[in-house]
Amino acid sequence: MAVTFLSVGHFCYDVSPNGYILGGSASYSTLTARNLGHHARVVTAVGANFDRQNPLLDGIKTFYSESSETTIFDNQYDAQGHRQQFILGAAKELKGADVPVEWRTSNIVYLCPIANEVSTELVHCFSKDTLIGATPQGWLRRWDASGRVAAKRWATAEEILPYIDVLILSDEDIRAYPDELETYIRLAPVVVLTRGAGGATLFQNGTQLESAAYSVTEIDPTGAGDVFATSFLIDYYQNRTVEKALNFAHCVASFAVEGIGTSCIPKLAQVLLRLKT
Repeated sequence: MAVTFLSVGHFCYDVSPNGYILGGSASYSTLTARNLGHHARVVTAVGANFDRQNPLLDGIKTFYSESSETTIFDNQYDAQGHRQQFILGAAKELKGADVPVEWRTSNIVYLCPIANEVSTELVHCFSKDTLIGATPQGWLRRWDASGRVAAKRWATAEEILPYIDVLILSDEDIRAYPDELETYIRLAPVVVLTRGAGGATLFQNGTQLESAAYSVTEIDPTGAGDVFATSFLIDYYQNRTVEKALNFAHCVASFAVEGIGTSCIPKLAQVLLRLKT
């Protein structure tokens, strides 16, 4: 059965050799929900330079909050493959008033900041029956006057985590402050820590559950964490079984890494052919 899936976070542009390309957790997540046959919605903020007619976003219902800027990231890599990220623009903060009233009863809400744009008040805006998931990467970033991005501790974790249902994050998210994971596990009902090809660990009620990633040839891991998170939340909402949700999420994410950017986010029929039972 199709569900309503709402993402809250910035659409962004990523700098590429060929110009700006669509990026951001909100885009990857809603494209995944749409491709899997669900009703995809997004609340975002962009500037006048953002292409709102991008055909990639066809079928996604979007509420645009007007902003003086669009969030833009420039990812620069050294000879060793280490990434230094720069933020060239940041759109406005998203607040509860930005969410249309009729969207507050969405089946699933995915809070997915990329530049600290999701206000803490948003966790209190939705129906008690809404499954709320979050990825914290945007709450874990700070940047200086030159736009150079660095890690920071999540200052608002205690204001958010007790009011969500699932936190999904990567080992890369907490590389600078690995001790924070214990705090997240204490505060959130379900925490999923992903490790790319290394699989994932789910923490719930004092227990740990390990799950393996699907073995594929990786071309581009960009956005795979959001594809995984979206797929997990959808399956968990439908079945309330973490084991099945992990397997489904690994399967969907395995397609996403097989091509550049959003090009290989699969349709449900493809997933069902690969899904292990």
